[in-house]
Amino acid sequence: MTIVSIDFETANHSRVSICAAGMAVFVDGVLTESPYWLVRPPKGHGWFLDEFIECHGLTHLDVLDAPEFPAIASEFLARLTRADLVVAHNAHFDIGHLHETLNHFGLPLPQFNYLCSCQLARRVWPELPDHKLSTLAAHIGHEFNHHHAQADAEAAGRVLLAMMKQVKATTVDDLLHATETEAKQF
Repeated sequence: MTIVSIDFETANHSRVSICAAGMAVFVDGVLTESPYWLVRPPKGHGWFLDEFIECHGLTHLDVLDAPEFPAIASEFLARLTRADLVVAHNAHFDIGHLHETLNHFGLPLPQFNYLCSCQLARRVWPELPDHKLSTLAAHIGHEFNHHHAQADAEAAGRVLLAMMKQVKATTVDDLLHATETEAKQF
């Protein structure tokens, strides 16, 4: 079973301002790779707001020589389409940014199933004070560098695996059944 978790950092409120992309690939519960890319947002979408810089620490200087998303798209998307499940924490954000970025560049939309680890955590651990990625990571004993795309992607994947263990799920279908959840399609 292959689970791929993703995370994006953005320069501003534009849904095509991805400036960093992170991914963690888990095969049968083992992290096998965790690629990370700096990405230059497209012209007209690349201004960096101070509040975003304060959050993730990236500036326009960090991505000045980075490729735009189309240069990493085939490598990034290939992993998503090979996965049994794609996961993102607050998936509405990451999946929405992926969708808008692909549309902006006229790239084809791949097909894959995905879940939001935040929404799922509300079902699995309703007793927690909140379901932020940092809270969930602390709950499972995983330390990470929050708001770094690769570290956030890995944390989301580890949280999903911990939820599978919590509900005694050995497959994605077991997890969906145990939590009365349905995967969404991209």
